[in-house]
Amino acid sequence: MEQTFTPTKYVDPMVDVAFKILFGTEKNKHLTKELLENVFNVRILSLSFVNVEHHGLSLEDRNAVFDLQCESEELGQFLVEVQVKQQEHFPERALFYSCYPILEQAPQGAWDYSIKPVFFLGILNFKIPNSSSDTFVHRYSLLDECTHMPMTDKVKYVFMEAGAFNKPYESCKTFEDKFLYFFKNLPTFAEKPDTHSDQFFEDLLQAAEYLKMDLNMRTEYDVRLKTLRDNYSADQFLIKKAKAEVAKTMLADGVPIETVAKYSELSIETLSSLAL
Repeated sequence: MEQTFTPTKYVDPMVDVAFKILFGTEKNKHLTKELLENVFNVRILSLSFVNVEHHGLSLEDRNAVFDLQCESEELGQFLVEVQVKQQEHFPERALFYSCYPILEQAPQGAWDYSIKPVFFLGILNFKIPNSSSDTFVHRYSLLDECTHMPMTDKVKYVFMEAGAFNKPYESCKTFEDKFLYFFKNLPTFAEKPDTHSDQFFEDLLQAAEYLKMDLNMRTEYDVRLKTLRDNYSADQFLIKKAKAEVAKTMLADGVPIETVAKYSELSIETLSSLAL
């Protein structure tokens, strides 16, 4: 029998279908525009969505949930990537993919290398390795190492660690903090939370209601969510199996069971069964 589950009131924006509904549709373009304006501290007069298929960034060849590419006539290109799985070299990945819209600006014939800016926003379900434990928004640009003067203002990166965000809403003072709070906690809200009458988050909540999606979208969302859950379950099984194999070897070598339990994160009961 096919597994079913009770849907939450609000969709999980880490699921690609939900993220596309919230930030990749003409209907909700105002949410995308305001998000980018606040994160990059710019004023966007025009914004259009760009097809990213030609970049080879499909779901099949990477772990990113959804890449959103937008273009502003006056400002340049915006890339938004939601990344679910931990990646050791995510900053380098962002650098690599941000090169595509830069290279595509090269015209035929003579060129003076004047380019429009490229802004990259990464919304992550994990901490960037070696980043501060109490900082959840990281901003990068190309600077002189001594003077910190910019080499160019044409490339900017912002990484937001949604998965690690742990502040209560009462302590969220900046737009970024409020966004991370709602982005992470949307699927846990049983009722509409207090947004303190902030119109962006009022609109975000309305757009994120599961039952307001049409039947086809709900079905697509349910299938994708099930796939993500199945993949997570399979990953956890493999991790637990690998831990058990290492723990079994340690026990066979005479390592005290309490020590094995401490470092393997397996219970004494589980380790006792392995030792039999």
